[in-house]
Amino acid sequence: MEWTEATQRSPLKLYAGDIVDQSKYPDIIGLSLLYSNQNHILHDITEMFPIQNECVDFFQSEDVFEHIQYEKLDKVIEEIYRILKKGSIFRLSVPDYGCDVLYDRCVKNEQGEILFDPGGGGTIENPAHLWFPRIDRVQELLDNSSFAEKGEIDYLHYYNMNSGYVLKPIDYSIGFILRTPDHDKRVQNPIRPMSLVVDLIKTNE
Repeated sequence: MEWTEATQRSPLKLYAGDIVDQSKYPDIIGLSLLYSNQNHILHDITEMFPIQNECVDFFQSEDVFEHIQYEKLDKVIEEIYRILKKGSIFRLSVPDYGCDVLYDRCVKNEQGEILFDPGGGGTIENPAHLWFPRIDRVQELLDNSSFAEKGEIDYLHYYNMNSGYVLKPIDYSIGFILRTPDHDKRVQNPIRPMSLVVDLIKTNE
């Protein structure tokens, strides 16, 4: 699919990455590094979107931001803000390394700091996960975005830095997320977050 075709859709919904199960993500276009087909546009989200301002009705990024250098993400978020229509949602989810399932599988140094997540792919020398999201770094990133200045930010699932967690209900009719206790058995007993999930809304200025 090309951008000229995609922008004719109404509503226009975009998803960062490859869509594996189309039934879970109906009527949404994947932004792929590999594929250009009826469900995907070939596009790197670290590059500018070749579309006009405020033409997208919904944007979702699920388990993608951790594969991008942290220092590049502010520009990615600003581009998403630019293309979203007012009143539209950007649903962001990344692995939360406060989760025991994720933390325990990682290679760590003597201080317990994560060096590498083998579950994320790659090798220690060439890791697929370039940073390890927690609420402090995600909040720092989003607090400096246009969504904080001219929008609303709703943190739905996350682990606190010291102890405890937040686990609000998620409306999956807005956008499906696989790695939550609603869909992933690894965090169902006891029930707890696995992903850090945020809804960002571009409000009317």
